[in-house]
Amino acid sequence: MPWAGWLLVAGIGSGLAGCATSADPHEGGFVSGVVGLAGGGYQRRVDERQTAHQGELDAQQRLKAQARALEEERAQVRGDLARARSRLAAQERRIAAERARVKAQGQGSATQASLAKLDQAQARVAVAKGQLQGVRPEEQAVSELKSKSQGIQKELDEIDSMVGVVSGTRF
Repeated sequence: MPWAGWLLVAGIGSGLAGCATSADPHEGGFVSGVVGLAGGGYQRRVDERQTAHQGELDAQQRLKAQARALEEERAQVRGDLARARSRLAAQERRIAAERARVKAQGQGSATQASLAKLDQAQARVAVAKGQLQGVRPEEQAVSELKSKSQGIQKELDEIDSMVGVVSGTRF
């Protein structure tokens, strides 16, 4: 019997050794499970997945923060554009008032030059209006919106300067 016991143990040992093991609990079987638990393979898989999950959560938080920052910038640009519209309307009123004042002064070359300057200013107001109408805050990139807003502000500054020359109150 000693030979039979030895053969039985050797057969079981070689049978178990011949079983394929895997670190994946879905593969293998009992032996893989024992090896995975005993060798720490399962814990490594759990740790790897938790690390990957935490990395994804961190990335999600960064993306949310970026989205909030972009939305804040977009809101700021919307405010800048609203102020530009108000400023544009004020400039139109100022041009009309200045035109009435110049016409009331009478005829002359200075009057004609002033009226021509006011006509130029009015034409630039029309251009600025077109630029403002072309801005789509919800459809355009924030960087593009900022660039357009800055361009409109510069145009409004130049219009202010032109009207200021006529009125003698250059800003």
